[in-house]
Amino acid sequence: MRFTKKFLRKGIVIGVSTLALTFGLTACGNNPAPEKPAATSEVSWTETLDGQEVTAKVDKVPTRAISMSQATTEMMLALGLEDKMVGTAMKEEEIYPPLQEAYDKVKVLSEKWPSYETFMAEKPDFATGWEVPFTKRGIPAERITSQGVPIFVPSSMQKLDADLNTVFADMMKYGEIFGATDAAKVWVDAQKKLLGTVQTKIKDLPRKKIFVYDSSDGQPFTAFKGYTTNILKLIGADNVMENAGVDKTWAATSWESVVAADPDYIIIADYSNGVRNDEDFQEKVATIKNNPQLQNVTAVRENHFVKVKLSEITPGVRTVESLQRLAEEIHGVKID
Repeated sequence: MRFTKKFLRKGIVIGVSTLALTFGLTACGNNPAPEKPAATSEVSWTETLDGQEVTAKVDKVPTRAISMSQATTEMMLALGLEDKMVGTAMKEEEIYPPLQEAYDKVKVLSEKWPSYETFMAEKPDFATGWEVPFTKRGIPAERITSQGVPIFVPSSMQKLDADLNTVFADMMKYGEIFGATDAAKVWVDAQKKLLGTVQTKIKDLPRKKIFVYDSSDGQPFTAFKGYTTNILKLIGADNVMENAGVDKTWAATSWESVVAADPDYIIIADYSNGVRNDEDFQEKVATIKNNPQLQNVTAVRENHFVKVKLSEITPGVRTVESLQRLAEEIHGVKID
């Protein structure tokens, strides 16, 4: 898993608690018009940055924000905050299509992470992203915060017990910081409404066993516990690796374990470049089909392979819309 191997194996864990099947949701593509920023009271939060717990705050709406990760960029754009952004970085795949127009209005500072000099040249007054960009692999947090620039790492990207509610809370926090609480509430309510529609449609259908396949280096790399496993539960899809005795979000397993679990569907992370290209997905399907160990696995025998982008099953604005599509494919229903 390119993202997971790069980040989760370095200590970024996207854990998740199990959510009760009482949520609702709507298209993540809604991009509410930004509210007119008001003179807000102080907004503060606590972060763990590069192993240190720090308190950050803003006493006015930031107008020169920089997002150092694609997921946080999309979270801000979904709230219509592009006019408060002076830079983005670390675009790992195609931008979520409903947000492309807004993304095009924001300066791209670097394909990966910018240098300290490039970052500070934009005179930022706020920074956000996963934790990794604010370590020595990117720009150490202390170099940024020492210049009076607060850093916000969404809790859904840090907490071991994060869940879909945590993503919603993160969006509300962005709304609070940027004086856009109405827009954030509209977005959250829309997501809940859509998820409710999905769950109503599938509530009487039998649950499916799934295996998440990211990549293989001799052994398949997969999801065990955490965010991915728990959001799939919301659509009646149970990860066969959840109770395999591995207390990690992502790790390697064995093909023998997959055979023993006999999943109904295999969800495959596709890293192909371009919206219409699925070469990586097709290669992974071929690898699985050509593995003699797997010939009698239900998902292989019935050709039940489902393609996802990693951003669709990790914290961000795409989760619920992706769950609708996955529910349709896994349960064979159309959800309007």
